Amino acid sequence: MLGKESEKWLEEERKDEQKKLEVGSEEIVYAHADGGMVLTRPNDWKEVKVGRVYKGEAIHKLSATRSMIKDSWYCFHLGGHEEFEWKMSEYLDDYEYLKERLVIIIDGAKWMGDWFTAEYPKAQQILDYYHAIEHFSGFANKVIHLKTSRVEWLSLIKETLMQRGGEATLAMVEQIECKTEKKKEEKAKLLTYLNNNKYRMDYPVYRSKGLQIGSGAMEAAHRTLVQKRCKLSGQRWTPKGVTNIISLRNLKMNNQWDMLSKYLGKVG
Repeated sequence: MLGKESEKWLEEERKDEQKKLEVGSEEIVYAHADGGMVLTRPNDWKEVKVGRVYKGEAIHKLSATRSMIKDSWYCFHLGGHEEFEWKMSEYLDDYEYLKERLVIIIDGAKWMGDWFTAEYPKAQQILDYYHAIEHFSGFANKVIHLKTSRVEWLSLIKETLMQRGGEATLAMVEQIECKTEKKKEEKAKLLTYLNNNKYRMDYPVYRSKGLQIGSGAMEAAHRTLVQKRCKLSGQRWTPKGVTNIISLRNLKMNNQWDMLSKYLGKVG
């Protein structure tokens, strides 16, 4: 009952003005989206899409390597990306006017890139730096035989990405000679990925502006909203059950918990 009503409340009140972030004239708003899996009955893995939106000024440095985000807005959807896009866009549309001050950090997934490019063409898209490094690392493991050479090449890639951006690293990949068909295929896949995302990889400029370049905030959102409760040992969920429990957690993480009793009073 409570989870079902929470889901209704999230749907009906998503555009409630009092829940919008108040953004100043020079402030940045960040948006992330990602997918993860939960196990449903009998043995069917279903994807949960999660979105997170927050202001740049909500980021508080705890140490040289750790930060905390004080206030965020979250949404989720169990299923395909089309319905999730509608849910998140319904909220995010109010920040389209920010143009490049709406900063969207993505992992390179085609559905995500197509959606954000179509809906928010003037927003600043940034490819998650660590996701990019994973692609370079996977390529190096399959193509560069000697471990010392792999380590040296990856170190140079990281340095080049930070100092010169995606175009320069694309050139470095093109220079690698691949003699076997399998290695040529791996090179072609990485070059396709880089060509599709190079305009999202201008890390020197992003860093000069003080922008985030990683998806740690999104990973934390997935872990807190979904995984800590719904991916415990031995758990199997019905789609309805997992939607209800995530709705409750979504409500709490949006700082809307106190509104639920008011809503239940209206429908009771």
